[in-house]
Amino acid sequence: MNPLKFIITSKTNLQKKYQKSFPAVVALLNKLKKADKARKIATEIIFVDDVTSMKKFKVKKASSLSPRECKRAVDRLFVRWSPAYIVIFGSQDIFPFQDLANPADDEDSIVPSDLPYVCSAAFGTKVHSFTGPSRVLGRIPDVPGNANVSYVTTLIQNIIDHKPLTSNDYKKYFAVSAKVWARSTELSLKNMFGNNSDQLNSPPAKGKYSRKTLKPLTHFYNCHGAFDDPNFYGQEGNKYPTALSSKDLLRKITPYTVAAAECCYGAQMADPVSTGNNVLSISNQYLLQKAIAFMGSSTIAYGPSDSQGLADLITQYFVKKVLEGASTGRAMLEAQQEFLIKSGPDLDPYELKTLAQFFLLGDPSLQPVDPKLSKAMSAGNTIENRRKVLFKKGEDLKITSNPSEKVSKGTGGPSSELKILLKKAKINRKVAREHLYKVPVKKSSTGPKKLFQRPSKFRAFVKETKNHGIPQFKVLVVKENNDTVLGWRLYLSR
Repeated sequence: MNPLKFIITSKTNLQKKYQKSFPAVVALLNKLKKADKARKIATEIIFVDDVTSMKKFKVKKASSLSPRECKRAVDRLFVRWSPAYIVIFGSQDIFPFQDLANPADDEDSIVPSDLPYVCSAAFGTKVHSFTGPSRVLGRIPDVPGNANVSYVTTLIQNIIDHKPLTSNDYKKYFAVSAKVWARSTELSLKNMFGNNSDQLNSPPAKGKYSRKTLKPLTHFYNCHGAFDDPNFYGQEGNKYPTALSSKDLLRKITPYTVAAAECCYGAQMADPVSTGNNVLSISNQYLLQKAIAFMGSSTIAYGPSDSQGLADLITQYFVKKVLEGASTGRAMLEAQQEFLIKSGPDLDPYELKTLAQFFLLGDPSLQPVDPKLSKAMSAGNTIENRRKVLFKKGEDLKITSNPSEKVSKGTGGPSSELKILLKKAKINRKVAREHLYKVPVKKSSTGPKKLFQRPSKFRAFVKETKNHGIPQFKVLVVKENNDTVLGWRLYLSR
């Protein structure tokens, strides 16, 4: 049986945005559907706000295009049909992100997210409800605020033209790091590729990269990003040089490139006109230059400077799964699940934000690396079986994950140990913002009372600064149980 792929979108918003060009956009989606059939993928195009379209699939149409109704429509389609791939077509002005309340303390009030569409939990606005990712999903975007049919044409044709390559083709990489995070990036590259010999640090990297430099098929960034800004930035001390500009990518990207960015706002898609710069966001630009996948964050992201955590982990898990032969959508889902397994079961607010903010742009059914071209097959595994396994793993994670919830401004705690940690982190407790989060004890918990029957706590100390207009957050998160420090982590905003 051929795997089922649903392209889900809004007829009303597409017609409003593209007007007379709406039929041309639909024709492009049908062209992709026809090409998928040749790839032995049974693709269907579904308008959630159209009675006829939804009736065909025995699901009630969305009564509005609110996040709640769009979430409900995706859920009902999945429950009835269990597609192997879910594609959201269009940027946020066509099909909305789910706006989740930011569990962390920074400038983001909400986290625009595709995570709820990946989970079976009902509509909600808290990340806590969505710790069971179980569906393969990606978003083929257009340009926000811009009815650019040629942009959509390029993306669809690139998807149709794509052919899988070998893992060796994708093990050649282009990677840029802010110099202050060089050690962290080195560890990420070694985990993904076995070496960091081609790592570029900014400064001195100037961002004017040649076509030869950008030729590798895997791109990785651990730089600063900023809201509605088509640039990534490096850092050394108080210097923040441009590490990459969206314009630097023009006619230099090798078709079928896969990119992952740890940066704050790394995958944000902004209206190039309303932002006043008339330049595509870096994520939109990558896809226009014929990359097949871009994985990144919608908001302020975090990670340590000289070890691994948060954005480091979820991005490298994605790249590693791609190199192993997963489709980009499955790689994204497996990265989310692996992140939860390695970070949990108790999840601090910054781990929750990381889970929510990273998403995939591109057709999730594309397989960059064909395992058959790289190694002999020793066992068979159908897409249907993989989806069953991944769905069950996601449902299990929903049960076993323990998301923390904010209860108060932090006070007290194991003062002598906290004093040592704050001094090491160079954070003044009197000046920092302090918050206390509790991990609720689940009734099914078993084990020694001292460790498992008393709720764990996360105490977060937030130091905020601004350099060259870029907000910077240093966060010390301390895990406690029974007034004993169990561990700690120091996070820096990307």
